[in-house]
Amino acid sequence: MTNPSTGSGQDPGQATRATAEGENLAAKRYAMAAFELAQEQNDSDAWLDAARQIAAFMGDPEVRRVLENTRVGQEPKQRLIAAALGDLPALPLNLARLLVRKNRTALAVDIAAQLGQLLEEQRGVARARATTAVPLGDAERDALSRRLASKTGGEVVLETAVDPELLGGVVVQIGDRLIDASTRAKLKALKDNLNRAL
Repeated sequence: MTNPSTGSGQDPGQATRATAEGENLAAKRYAMAAFELAQEQNDSDAWLDAARQIAAFMGDPEVRRVLENTRVGQEPKQRLIAAALGDLPALPLNLARLLVRKNRTALAVDIAAQLGQLLEEQRGVARARATTAVPLGDAERDALSRRLASKTGGEVVLETAVDPELLGGVVVQIGDRLIDASTRAKLKALKDNLNRAL
């Protein structure tokens, strides 16, 4: 059946998800290319700093309006890049120019984020998200970071979130791994055991 708003049989939500997945994949390809160049140059930190500067500039709403405007020609856009990012090393500056030429400037923020992730993985740094019923104090946060670092065998960058519905304990997400040590999970397990026993 044809969707009246899109003129096709595709659901608009599906089209949006497909576009987002395509952009995520494209950002990953650019990030991988930047990562490989950074390895060749043995200059990962400079590349990451440059990628973040490009992301900050291209992510600015005023700049985005100009760079994503199809009525503005390539020449003024490239002049804008040269004026704002001309101090960057040659190869990262080429990345910025390429994004403008390919009309991919909207990917800059994702490229910087994915490049950061690739470099963290290479250095054995894991990102973890800990959700607790109440905010963690500095000492509790440090203790949890140390415990997670001993389990993963590397440095852990810990983000925290609060969810009062957990009642107590902690839920930790590290990559694809979920560690649920919350009171809510323990109560559910106890309830399931009681149900099975009856």
